[in-house]
Amino acid sequence: MGTIKNTLQLKNGALISSRKSKSFLEGNDGSCMRDSIYTLSTFQQSSTGNSIIFDLLQKYKLNTLKILFCNGDNRQYKIGIYIKFDNKETLIYDCYAKSILKITFPDQQVSGFRILNVAGNTYNIHLNFIKIEAFYQLQMNKLQ
Repeated sequence: MGTIKNTLQLKNGALISSRKSKSFLEGNDGSCMRDSIYTLSTFQQSSTGNSIIFDLLQKYKLNTLKILFCNGDNRQYKIGIYIKFDNKETLIYDCYAKSILKITFPDQQVSGFRILNVAGNTYNIHLNFIKIEAFYQLQMNKLQ
């Protein structure tokens, strides 16, 4: 089996293009794309109605997005997630989420993601997440 490459990492050249309008707890160490292991006391946030936009250094064939939310008090978030490619966006998720959200979508070329904070969370108006990963994962068919 091959290895999984997380394309949403600082070392791979991914950018948070909306960074000037968002906040990072603990400064740049609060980036949800940091290469180090999860640090639960740092996170990125966006207020209701705003988006966090992630741009990849290049286009990748992907099919999986994974987000670790700030969830110490069992809060739920109302979000919309869009895939970006060739100046178009495709909605892949529009629902509530909490803890760890793993979304699989059809294999496709991706140049970035946009995560919309639709209605904050059950605790406040913010979208808070600790870590985000995007990768291509082999989908194994189960034998009948």
